[in-house]
Amino acid sequence: MNKEDFQEKFWGGIFGVIAIAAAIGEVFANGISLPTILGGVKDVSGTLVVVVLLVAFIKQLPRKLKNTSEILEQNVEKWGSDNAPLIFKAQGYVSAKGSEYTQGFLLLQNPRNFASLSNLNPSSPDWIDYAKYGGGKKYTGKFIDLPDYRTMTENTAKVQFIMEQSHFSKMPEISKIIDDIIYSINIRYKDIATASRIGSSYKFTVSFKKIVTTEDIDEFVEILDYVLSLVKVVA
Repeated sequence: MNKEDFQEKFWGGIFGVIAIAAAIGEVFANGISLPTILGGVKDVSGTLVVVVLLVAFIKQLPRKLKNTSEILEQNVEKWGSDNAPLIFKAQGYVSAKGSEYTQGFLLLQNPRNFASLSNLNPSSPDWIDYAKYGGGKKYTGKFIDLPDYRTMTENTAKVQFIMEQSHFSKMPEISKIIDDIIYSINIRYKDIATASRIGSSYKFTVSFKKIVTTEDIDEFVEILDYVLSLVKVVA
């Protein structure tokens, strides 16, 4: 909602409340009788529509959640589960010294294994091998690094994407593909997020505003999903 629309609804509603109060006061000032009551009802009903719009407008305003970090966690974790076994929540994540990242998701190294993994039990040893951070069998590689959820609700949410998996590194055009992904993110989400490459590496970050409302959470998860969709295309 733009500033002009906000001001129109807000001040229109405020003056509507004042007009209703004045109409009721006028009834008492002129003495309570059938004509004054009917006149007051007429004045109030004519203004009530504006007040109803104000109430509806207030209800639509984004509100800070009581447990924002918990709801953020639920939504991100669900997103990860919905996209398994293409991605896995990293088990045994190890934070680099001084790093702001404390958790992440792994990407399937060979997309051709996706079909055979679809019926795998998430609690099975084979599944856990895929989800293991830095696992010896190298079924998966780092894909997303995230700060802890509470940090993302208190400061700017910064996410790191890694495209160093074996099937990407074999692509001669991978560097340009990463630049194209970054460009696409910056065009699509120019008002809420900024993507930038880390030097000449196969990594890039996406900086998102502090996550406060349900709308923020939805937008954040949408960005994660958008990047994953672009990766699906090039994989």
